[in-house]
Amino acid sequence: MEIIGTARQRADKVRRLLRELGDTDERTALSARFRRTARRLEKAALDEASAATYGELTMAVHDLNFLLSQSFYPGDPQAA
Repeated sequence: MEIIGTARQRADKVRRLLRELGDTDERTALSARFRRTARRLEKAALDEASAATYGELTMAVHDLNFLLSQSFYPGDPQAA
C-alpha cells in the first residue's frame, strides 16, 4: 500500500506540473500528455520559469517511471 501511495503522489505531481505548463487534458494518459508537452516546449522559446518547470516535470516523470518499473514491472518472473 505504501508503494501505491507513493506512486499516486508522484503521478499527482506530474499532473500538477503538466497543468502549470498548459496541458489540462485530464482524460489522456500521463505519458501521452508528457510527450505532447515535451514536443511543444522543445520548439518554443521558454522563459526561465517555464524552463525550470519543464525540468522539474522531466524529473518527476522519470521518478514515476522508475518507481513503476521497479515496483510493478520487476522483470521476467521466470528468471526468479
